[in-house]
Amino acid sequence: MRKLNTSDVFALARVVRASGIRDELRPLIKRAAESDAPVEDVGIEGLLTVMEALAEHKAERAIYDVLAGPFEMSADDVAAMPLDILAIQLKTLAEENQLKRFFGYVSSILGKN
Repeated sequence: MRKLNTSDVFALARVVRASGIRDELRPLIKRAAESDAPVEDVGIEGLLTVMEALAEHKAERAIYDVLAGPFEMSADDVAAMPLDILAIQLKTLAEENQLKRFFGYVSSILGKN
C-alpha cells in the first residue's frame, strides 16, 4: 500500500462533488477530527454513510477508482475485495496517513463555508 498523495485528495474531492455528499460528510469529518476515539471507530459510521450516499448517486465506481491508487490494485480488484480485507486495508490507510489530523484540517475548511 502506498501513502496518499495530492492526486488522491483531488480524486476524492471530485467524487464528493459529483455525488453531492458534502453535507453528509461534514458532521462525520468534524466528529473524526474532534473525537478522542480512534479514526477507525468514527470511520465505520462514516463509511456506511458514504456508501449509502454514493449508491444513491450512482458513484460506486468512482470510489473504487479512488481506492485503487493507494491500494495499488485495479478498481475491479477493489470492487471484488472481500469485506474483511477491505476493512483491514481502510484501517491501514487511515493509520499510515494520519487521517485524524487530515480530518482536522478538512473540518476547519468545511466550517468556513
